[in-house]
Amino acid sequence: MSDELARQGHQVECIDDRPSEGVVFKSLGRIDYRLVDGMIEAYARRVCEQVRDGAYDQFLYMGGMSFCFTREQFARIRKAGEARGTRFVAYLWDALSNCQRFAECADLFDEVMSFEPGDCESGEISLRPLFYGDAYQGLSVGKEASFDYDACFIGSVHQPSKFEAVSSICQSLRESGLRVFTYFYMPSTSAELLRKATNPAYRGVTFEHESISAEQVSDIYARSVAIIDSPQAHQRGLTMRTLETLGAKRKLITANADVSNYDFYKYGNVAVWDESRGIDAAFFSEPYQELPKEIYDVYSIASFVRSLVGEGEPYSGYEKGGR
Repeated sequence: MSDELARQGHQVECIDDRPSEGVVFKSLGRIDYRLVDGMIEAYARRVCEQVRDGAYDQFLYMGGMSFCFTREQFARIRKAGEARGTRFVAYLWDALSNCQRFAECADLFDEVMSFEPGDCESGEISLRPLFYGDAYQGLSVGKEASFDYDACFIGSVHQPSKFEAVSSICQSLRESGLRVFTYFYMPSTSAELLRKATNPAYRGVTFEHESISAEQVSDIYARSVAIIDSPQAHQRGLTMRTLETLGAKRKLITANADVSNYDFYKYGNVAVWDESRGIDAAFFSEPYQELPKEIYDVYSIASFVRSLVGEGEPYSGYEKGGR
């Protein structure tokens, strides 16, 4: 993100949205940020000083559940920026219901955008889906015979409902004789053991603990007809994987029925997973349908960045009830 901002001519300084990425802080923070408020208060003072001394034109927050500041703490940060005329913008890639503290600070931002349609229905938050990066752009479409896999999934699966949905899709496709590549990422061995001890769905499955690069992911996508995806529980917003699939010009199999409300859905490259019906074999054999260039452009990282800094057109690719 900072690279794209710089490419578009902005000078960028990155500030973490919490004082530590350590296991102890993150674990206690997931329970309740009040358990680590001493660390947060000290960090809020440092951020306040940086904003006051930095003379920034814009303060862009990107995150969600990791937002750790109390209203009083963030009000101080906002006040420090106001003296310099700083524009405060927030982008949420988590549902508002999953954010411990952001909701009480939302009105301190000049603009709030979110990937989650349900949080935008009041009109106080603007809908803006995520994006795909350059690594996923312009893969050759090819013919069915040129692909190594009919479908693939690469991603984190520590969230149970997501893993169960993805596992169900992969199992069904394999039982139909289709070639499926999977890379189930788990952040640590301890997380894997905990999941296996508490949820039978995780047992007997091989998990990976090393993340792979965007270039490696792009290579698997290039060799696959379709990409499998599922949202986390209680979220309708499009995942990064959905947009990467779009940028890679690959077909999508998703457990997110809300995808049918987006402008790219109508071209026939998306299958919404229904366990009772499965996926029609023709989905894999029929060629990928090219979309209008303007649709690809809207979901690119370049367009996303322009939206963040207030230079892009308002997003209009979502229509409740389908198109």
